[in-house]
Amino acid sequence: MLTIFLGFSASVVYGFADFFGGLATRKINAMMVTLVSGLSGLAFLLLISPWLGLKLESESIFWGIMAGLFAAVAVTALYASLAIGPIAILSPLGAIVSALVPMGFGLFFKGESFTTAGTLALIGIVVAVGLVGFVPGSDVRLPSLKGLAFGLIAGTSIGGILICIAQAPADSGLTPIVFLRGSSAVVMAIIIGIGFLIGRGAKSPEATSRGWQAAIWAGVLDATANTLFLTAMRFGELTIVAVLTALYPLGTIILARLILKEKVAKVQLAGVLLALSCSALLASGI
Repeated sequence: MLTIFLGFSASVVYGFADFFGGLATRKINAMMVTLVSGLSGLAFLLLISPWLGLKLESESIFWGIMAGLFAAVAVTALYASLAIGPIAILSPLGAIVSALVPMGFGLFFKGESFTTAGTLALIGIVVAVGLVGFVPGSDVRLPSLKGLAFGLIAGTSIGGILICIAQAPADSGLTPIVFLRGSSAVVMAIIIGIGFLIGRGAKSPEATSRGWQAAIWAGVLDATANTLFLTAMRFGELTIVAVLTALYPLGTIILARLILKEKVAKVQLAGVLLALSCSALLASGI
């Protein structure tokens, strides 16, 4: 029950982070938003580390750095896929793949297994991920091979992040996600630096204080979600936590409704109800 609560909470907070990240990218270059949010998230984790622990062991550091490299690839591929479009197809595709990759790893490499009801619940949540992530609109078309490739790379890389975090020792505290954010920030800083050197710097002509604040909040919320996911993993199985975490579009939908007054599409509402029903079935332990 606690694993499901933490996994579901992680997905919602990841969605909150994406919402603020999206607001920030309206005024600030996407790469710069990623760097700022990465640094703010790192600062937040270091701030709370005295209470949650920071055990500097080689294994934890290694998996954290690997997760950070996957994160850099994931962000780059995600932005590229959404820029190519259609978002209505590629957004839920990335979310579904991000669930299937760690789900497969847990089933085939960690020997995780479930009852028939549990398996059906997991399948139902994967379907719900696609429904919740679907963005209705006029730009609903088959994606190009390039867009499809970037979407698959993004989803696979996000799944890689979750797998790497899950491999860290249970007594490592926040070490894996601290080094995740640190290594990812370094990679993004290098990319931005190279961009400036070749004359393609991360220009943000309309940057405002609200844009920077949104980027900072995105980092803090993303780091919070990382912490929730890490904690959930230490109480349960990768397959369950990863599938629940893939419901992150739900958090974005909630804030878009509350703050921007955007309407929730019927297909997304159906996905939310399906996700809640299947999560309850998982929690029942049947």
